[in-house]
Amino acid sequence: MHSDLDDALAEHSEAVTAWNERRAEARRIEDPRERAAALTALRREKPRHPYLGGISLTALGLGNRLIIRAVRPHAARLKVTKQQVGGALGLAVFFSPVLARPVARYAPTTITVVLVLWVVVAVVVGNTKAAVELAEADTKAREEAAEGKAARTAKSRSGASAEASAEAEPDYADDQEDEPQDPPADADLYALIRHVAAQSDQGTAAHLPDLLTEGQHRGWFGGWEQADLWAHLEALGAHLVKGKKLTFDGRQRNRQAVLLEGLPESDPGTVPAVLQKTG
Repeated sequence: MHSDLDDALAEHSEAVTAWNERRAEARRIEDPRERAAALTALRREKPRHPYLGGISLTALGLGNRLIIRAVRPHAARLKVTKQQVGGALGLAVFFSPVLARPVARYAPTTITVVLVLWVVVAVVVGNTKAAVELAEADTKAREEAAEGKAARTAKSRSGASAEASAEAEPDYADDQEDEPQDPPADADLYALIRHVAAQSDQGTAAHLPDLLTEGQHRGWFGGWEQADLWAHLEALGAHLVKGKKLTFDGRQRNRQAVLLEGLPESDPGTVPAVLQKTG
């Protein structure tokens, strides 16, 4: 067992040395966006210490917060007076000769058992909560996508009715609302996604609000809502996430996003020029 652990520690040390060398090379990249993308990729590849191999720190932190939040109301209802504290200290001093040896013998084991149980419970609670939140987010995203499809269908039908009415009564054509525009060509849309993603420090994803705005600046997505864009990208098989944290000049935002991972290749030159910017 010790031999296996020593081997794991040695491999971890070698992996960390190699990772540090790669990070030093990435920091020497002159282009800011390429440097940021390289450093972001390296963060995901950072070797994990063998002692932390089986522990999800995110789940542990979430579980700790949930346990403390559940215990805090009960602790607040406990009213301990100064007299009670003084009495407890007095009893501890009085019985210290008798309790010293058992405490010294069993306290380390008891503390270790309590800490291990706390960590196990916290990880289980955190993982369970994370799974529930992920399921709720997926359900909400699917509901929004379905609502977006329904809204687009309704708009398309109303647009067709308006077009027929306009042909019958051309004098009232200007009073009819425009129907939602058809989506752009897939290659052009993929190119725009990459263009928007490059505006973030990470360059790995594009927030849907930014993608919708940039497309409208170029004459696309007329009459579209964010839910419509989500539904269209989902139909194309793009990798969508309910929340993605991206930084822009050091400021972080968390929005619905489409990831570049798995996106078909596209020609950057197909991104059209900006026609106009709305306030």
